[in-house]
Amino acid sequence: MKKVVNTMVRNQKDLEEQSKMMEKMQTNKQVKEDGKIPDPIQYETNSKESSQ
Repeated sequence: MKKVVNTMVRNQKDLEEQSKMMEKMQTNKQVKEDGKIPDPIQYETNSKESSQ
């Protein structure tokens, strides 16, 4: 039985397109330099609610 691996891309073409998009994305450092927060804040109350 072949093991199924979940991925963001389904084939080589999608991988190449995703790679091109990621090359243009800012790094966390660049985002911080722009005065922004790089990742959305995950509130503790939300994680507790989702685990119930």
